[in-house]
Amino acid sequence: MSGGPSWFTEEHVLNILSEYETFPKLVKLNSWSLKPATSKGENFASSLNVLESKYILSDGSEKSSSFIVKCRLENEMMDAIESDFNVFERETQVYRVIIKEMEGILRSIEDYTELAPKAIYLDDKMIVLENLKNRGYSIGDVKVGLGKEQISMICEKLAKFHACSMVLYDKFADMFKNHLSANMSENENPLHIFYKNAIDTCIQFCESKPGLQKYSSKLKEFHPKVISKLIDVFSRNEKDRYHVLNHGDCWVNNFMFKDKTENVIFIDFQEGYYGSPGIDLNYLFCSSLTKDTYIQHKNELIIEYQNTLSDILRKLHYSKYIPSVEDVHFEILNKGFHGLATVTATLPILMNMNPEVADPMNFILDTDDAKANRIKVFNNPRYEGILEVFLKEYVEHNILI
Repeated sequence: MSGGPSWFTEEHVLNILSEYETFPKLVKLNSWSLKPATSKGENFASSLNVLESKYILSDGSEKSSSFIVKCRLENEMMDAIESDFNVFERETQVYRVIIKEMEGILRSIEDYTELAPKAIYLDDKMIVLENLKNRGYSIGDVKVGLGKEQISMICEKLAKFHACSMVLYDKFADMFKNHLSANMSENENPLHIFYKNAIDTCIQFCESKPGLQKYSSKLKEFHPKVISKLIDVFSRNEKDRYHVLNHGDCWVNNFMFKDKTENVIFIDFQEGYYGSPGIDLNYLFCSSLTKDTYIQHKNELIIEYQNTLSDILRKLHYSKYIPSVEDVHFEILNKGFHGLATVTATLPILMNMNPEVADPMNFILDTDDAKANRIKVFNNPRYEGILEVFLKEYVEHNILI
């Protein structure tokens, strides 16, 4: 039976299992179920489901399996976003080609890093992946944030991901053709409405908090410019020091940890973009660190990232310029408006303590209920403390002026 997309049938299960069980071959499907893998508000851009099945193989053995089935969302808002940004094609290319090539070149230097879950089956409607929970992996808690040890693991793996993309792009640029279009379009779309409504709510939130009131006038200046600033973030230009394939959505829910600090694997590559690494690094630092980790260890984490990036590039005999620590700092500041948009619009949703108002339509609609629900999302004591740290920093760096 299926509790997932209306189009998903037993035939799809048979196709998946036939791809997965090549020898001995599948002969009979006994039972199957498809159920949501996430709670309301945890995933806005796709439908994540767990496929459980029991079956018999040609050698007479009985087996069971558990996979993650990621499908396109069936709603008008996501249809509009998909048509602008081809998010499904971006992610399919990562799993079908790019991850395999990255892990292949790492193996050539005896680095056995695992970057992503194994892809089991792909077609034009779904991506079927191994269920990492079967290997003891779980996500962190965005409501708490990640500490130094976990973020260090992420920075090391992100640096390897970025370095491999630089090497591959230098040799096979066409591999990244799906990742060259920007994640922000000049065409009016639901994302424009989202950012404008979210930042408007952030302004109201700041005005209600004595420690944040001094930033409200500056945010009012930023509000009408947010779309043009984000369009500039998602551009490749001569000011950029270096370019990489960005994961594009580097936050807690897209990292799965084995025993918290044994290993980390990235998931969810649908917002990948080939451009400044400042995109990934700003989003990671703004969305996923505890406040203390950010204040005490940010510079140390940047050095760790650059050390791994340069080490991998040298081992892979990258012939072009190898970025320095100063270059990494530059890219983070150069794309600082991405960080500002993250903390004023996206972060409160990622940290939302009220799942009953997690519907993304609350940031698209202009009804009284939607506006009230937006305020509920922002009213989070932990968010207030983090926002104050970042707004102070963005003023100091002339990003919020």
